[in-house]
Amino acid sequence: MTQNQGYVEVGKVSEISNGQMKHIEINGKEIVIANANGKFYAFDERCGHMNARLSNGNINQNIVVCPFHSAKFDITTGKKVGEPVLEIPPDMEPLPPKWQKYMENVGKEMSYIKTNDLNTYEVTIEGDIIKIKT
Repeated sequence: MTQNQGYVEVGKVSEISNGQMKHIEINGKEIVIANANGKFYAFDERCGHMNARLSNGNINQNIVVCPFHSAKFDITTGKKVGEPVLEIPPDMEPLPPKWQKYMENVGKEMSYIKTNDLNTYEVTIEGDIIKIKT
């Protein structure tokens, strides 16, 4: 990665297709580069809820969905737009009573965990090169 005027070269436009994300690390800071409809965005890699890698989640328009508890963030602002949820798949067999009680407790505890917004980073494109301001 090369740095120029506060911008760091982080990849190529041709490497990240529409709806895809790329994990990068700059000076120990984990960041995601995302392509949403041909526009590139950069934001914190770690979910503001329980620290999962957002680049392993899904992106739909300008919303990234955490793969762990489905917290949702607007990639243009970093703001949380959907609370985390603990969902049991609809086709799953009923849990034994002890596990049901455990999952109820997990759900309650999750409600006390604050979900923080994400930092976002300025992105510029020069030809095929993606740069972010650090």
